[in-house]
Amino acid sequence: MPVTAAVDPAHAASYSARDAARILGLPLSTVRNWSFGQSGKLHGAQRRPFAAVIPAADPQARLLSFANLCELHVLSAIRRDHRVSLPTVRNSLEYVKDKLGSARPLLEREFLINGVSLFVEHALQLLNASQKGQIALRDEFERALSRIERDRRGHPIRLFPYTRMRGAFDDQPTVVAIDPTVAFGRPMLARVGVKTEVIDSRFNAGDTPAQMAADYGVSEDDIHEALRYERRQAKAA
Repeated sequence: MPVTAAVDPAHAASYSARDAARILGLPLSTVRNWSFGQSGKLHGAQRRPFAAVIPAADPQARLLSFANLCELHVLSAIRRDHRVSLPTVRNSLEYVKDKLGSARPLLEREFLINGVSLFVEHALQLLNASQKGQIALRDEFERALSRIERDRRGHPIRLFPYTRMRGAFDDQPTVVAIDPTVAFGRPMLARVGVKTEVIDSRFNAGDTPAQMAADYGVSEDDIHEALRYERRQAKAA
């Protein structure tokens, strides 16, 4: 019997576009367009086709991986305030790939060191943006990258998604995490591995944050942050 190579959990096709949109707090259309592109037809009508921005784990089944979540998380930094167009995103990312010699620079530590500046300067030259705009966008990229935990080789192993709604991105806690090897890669309390949806379910059933904090050995603030995250997900659904 042939031996099947083990699939790296970070690259396993585990999330639908809807899953990714809810986890990251992004518009579903953004996730679909960046991950799978668009064909030249929509309901029988012709439209301009375009390719995906990131390499989806399983484009045929339209499924994404943890690595894809990290890529979308980083790119989402330019969606919150700057609304950089898709052609500009793609053009600038191709520029960074060429300069860094990397097929997937958003996943590499090198992107934080050199890629951010390359991307921002190229994108904002296309947009004819001000120096102030360059600084703001670079800061957002760096904040997004700081929420990705890496192993010794620089590979992403944990993502701390934003738990709060737009307008509170400067100083967000790292209470909720995505780890492809824990809780089936679903959002969880980082310290104890309990899925946030379990906490939300218990709260809806009548358990108090104090009770759950005692059960899991975490602070009530952690429980409240998990509930806040689940409420944010519900609004994004």
